[in-house]
Amino acid sequence: MRLCKMSLLTPLLVVIWCGVVVAGGWQYSGVGARAKSMGNAFRAVSADPSDAYYNPAGLAFLQTNIVSGTAELNSPRPQVTPNFNAGGYDFGYLNGPTRYPFDEVYAMGTASIYFQPQAIPNLVFGGSVYQAFDQNDTWNLFQISEAYNADRQVVAKNHRSNFDIVTFQPTVAYKFANDKAAIGVGLQIHRGDAWLDQVRLLNNPYPYPLNVRPMDKLPELYSIDGYGYSVGVNLGVQIKLSDKITVGGNYKSKSTIKIDGNGVERIIFPLNPGVAALYNDPNVNNIPSELEIYDTYSQGPEYIVLSDGKLDLTVPSEFGFGIAVQASPRTLLAADFSMTRWSEFKDFNITFNNRDFANSTAPLAPQTWTDLFSNVTVPFNWKDAVRISAGIEHVLNERWTGRIGYMYDGSAIPDNTFNTIFIDTGNKHSLNLGATFTLNESVSFEGAVEAIFAGSRTIPSVSDANGDGYWDNFSGEWKDKSFNSSWALNYRF
Repeated sequence: MRLCKMSLLTPLLVVIWCGVVVAGGWQYSGVGARAKSMGNAFRAVSADPSDAYYNPAGLAFLQTNIVSGTAELNSPRPQVTPNFNAGGYDFGYLNGPTRYPFDEVYAMGTASIYFQPQAIPNLVFGGSVYQAFDQNDTWNLFQISEAYNADRQVVAKNHRSNFDIVTFQPTVAYKFANDKAAIGVGLQIHRGDAWLDQVRLLNNPYPYPLNVRPMDKLPELYSIDGYGYSVGVNLGVQIKLSDKITVGGNYKSKSTIKIDGNGVERIIFPLNPGVAALYNDPNVNNIPSELEIYDTYSQGPEYIVLSDGKLDLTVPSEFGFGIAVQASPRTLLAADFSMTRWSEFKDFNITFNNRDFANSTAPLAPQTWTDLFSNVTVPFNWKDAVRISAGIEHVLNERWTGRIGYMYDGSAIPDNTFNTIFIDTGNKHSLNLGATFTLNESVSFEGAVEAIFAGSRTIPSVSDANGDGYWDNFSGEWKDKSFNSSWALNYRF
């Protein structure tokens, strides 16, 4: 009979997993409706499919086979009042009015299936798919000055940051010591997807008077779109100190996803038909050949070069511990502390290999112009960040269970590398509510709502954090908040 039920569940699981993989922050607030409604205080809570993420040891206390699917809607609401300038010059950034990203609601989710074999009652095995890292924001923050080129413009979606990491985790858990302790091991297979569009201002290589404002900087829109894989582990332990108190902890390893995909670099050149008059300027008579080249490119072409883009995306390590107290037969209290090692999140060294200059959208450029195309380094210098969670679960009656939770999530990003790629405006506070409705011994439904408030952050000025000649942050006043919901179906068999 169990084999028959398993065969019927397989198509359902495939549908759920496929939906998760194609679904679209950076570290997401948590996984699973029950856990999120408790503020993600879940490392010492056992016998739930979400334990695969928080602490795989807790799976050992499942009493039945279970298949579970969760749909999540993520609605971030960041905003910025740009004040991007250097020496009083905005270079085309849209300063002044408050700006918002293109409004979108992102669908996410999880799926799990676990088995407790009758032949080995202390063992539980199975797998989960979940998305723990997600950043999705697309902005219009830059437009070319008419004094530079009145005939060309960059696309409206000129600052896009879309990073997703979906994890497939086969897991095994085992309980021992008369069911008082358990260990769990999950093999994390990460798939990372990256889609990045950003503006970079290049230094005009020509001397005065060919590089006077607004021609001292050449706007470049660079893009990379690709994916890659990495492997890590999730180790957990859970101990029941008494009938009422359980403690647990887990460790997730660091890994590096090597993103491979398509690279695009677009440089828009100035439109200045009068530059030919400079032939009569005695200050430039000593570089007539250079001026002739500049005259060709002062007609405002957009030079687009395709390449193979590469990027290393770090999945940082994380460790945490928690405690759960059965305060009464109907009430469970839980608290967690965790640290994400964001200091391991390495700089983006974006390389553009095999540039196809011969088939670019402009005539083959002289060496002076092809040398403008260079790799991109985005420094981070992030610091480790802690999360503190607390939650309460109370059984209202045989059908309904209610929950409430709170989470504090520390900011990892310093001012001198805060930019549009990852929006982390400050320490975040999350308020959570949720409930479970138990239809019968096999079927239950769960829901959770979450409001995350991050406050505001003012980046006073642009800075070059790594000294490579490019600005690494985005000055202005930033604010952020997010409203999310999770909806789960569990089937025990």
